Amino acid sequence: MIERLADNSKSFFWLLNVAGWAAYAVLNYLMGISGHDMPHDYIEPSLMYAVGGLIITYGLRFVYKAAWEMPPVFSLPINGLGAIVAAAVFAGFRSFVYVHIYKGLSLGSVPLADYFYSWELTLSFYVIGTWSGLYFGIKYYRMAQHQREQALKATTIAQDAQLRTLRFQLNPHFLFNTLNAISTLVLESENETANRMVTKLSTFLRESLDRDPMQKISLKEELRALDLYLGLEQLRFEDRLRIERNISDDAWHCLVPGMILQPLIENAMTYATCISETGGGIMIAAKTDDAMLCLSVTGTDAASSGHSDGHSDNDVGLANTRERLRVLYGEAHTFSVTNIEPNGLKVEVCIPRERCQS
Repeated sequence: MIERLADNSKSFFWLLNVAGWAAYAVLNYLMGISGHDMPHDYIEPSLMYAVGGLIITYGLRFVYKAAWEMPPVFSLPINGLGAIVAAAVFAGFRSFVYVHIYKGLSLGSVPLADYFYSWELTLSFYVIGTWSGLYFGIKYYRMAQHQREQALKATTIAQDAQLRTLRFQLNPHFLFNTLNAISTLVLESENETANRMVTKLSTFLRESLDRDPMQKISLKEELRALDLYLGLEQLRFEDRLRIERNISDDAWHCLVPGMILQPLIENAMTYATCISETGGGIMIAAKTDDAMLCLSVTGTDAASSGHSDGHSDNDVGLANTRERLRVLYGEAHTFSVTNIEPNGLKVEVCIPRERCQS
């Protein structure tokens, strides 16, 4: 409830203003009966002081709001004059209440100047000054909070847009390769295989496009979705593609960014299966190490070439994955590409270990 009131500036002002003046009434009463030998019915003027202060500061708020958007050369004198007038009015009001209740005097029976004696003015300036300091302090704090929230929101929106762009860049890249393979099969009159590839492609795209790119999923779900992709690739390469897995038991339920492994496998096939006439093997591994989850994809039987360093900016899959990990985890991740002797390439990603709730 307090948070809802804080979002509404008018309600929040009234909440704090009423609470503040109620506290003032209690404090004024306790100080009066303990330090100034006032009678116990001093609660009545104390409450009247608080009500008067509440009304006076409500009017002062309008002055402060009117001067808020003005340049300092105008707003400072206006705010200062408003505080002085408010303090003088509060001092006069306190004096009037006191003489009316305890001396039975009416407004016209006391000279106006007598209502503004030095002690009462000093106390009123202190009270109104404190109220004004709290008013501007809270206002600047709320404004700073709002600016921080807006900045965080803008940063989050920018990161979301960047991640979505990076995520969906993978589909056209993969789609081009698959459609090219289907086209080749059709030209070679392997229509049955081409038809199976089209069916698997539609299933894979429906699965990947329906998934929120911002959502992390368990490694088990990631590997299940990856089976659709690997089914397509095994239709392309048949016996030339051998798939192995080595997943530790405690890694299955760790969270990973959706479709994080697909570009790594595509890269492994680019530098292994697609190059070697005899095909190649792909090893998918996952293990936990302290607070990290380490994923690796190794392609073997690749011909030695300048591509095996895996650092080319033209490699859409790896460059994309690096950027996604940077946006998601900052410095809290590692990404490495290692040559495997005699002919192979290993890409390893380590990210903070997060377990899914269920």
